[in-house]
Amino acid sequence: MKRIDFLEELESMGFKVKVPREVLQELKDLKRDNKTSREVRAMIDIAFQLFDGKKVKKMKLGGRTVDHGLIERGREGFYIATLDKGIKVKVPNRVVISGAKSGVSVERD
Repeated sequence: MKRIDFLEELESMGFKVKVPREVLQELKDLKRDNKTSREVRAMIDIAFQLFDGKKVKKMKLGGRTVDHGLIERGREGFYIATLDKGIKVKVPNRVVISGAKSGVSVERD
């Protein structure tokens, strides 16, 4: 299976990739949760390695919840990359990671 370096692909498209601090905290909390599977914990570790290795900038979202903050930023014009369907339908600009063959695409409403 071909792996996608979606951060590199987005940067080559002219995007400046940032990760919300609140999302990073959610990942840390999820990793500490005893109900989280080993597989998910391994994926979280890979995400942190990827973000650290690429030196991805962090940003603060604000908002009542992480989802609310992402939706608000999306409505302000930020492109949001998420797998959460509830967020995807509420933001006009989305980054979609389709799969190993198709790579990354950008959608605008």
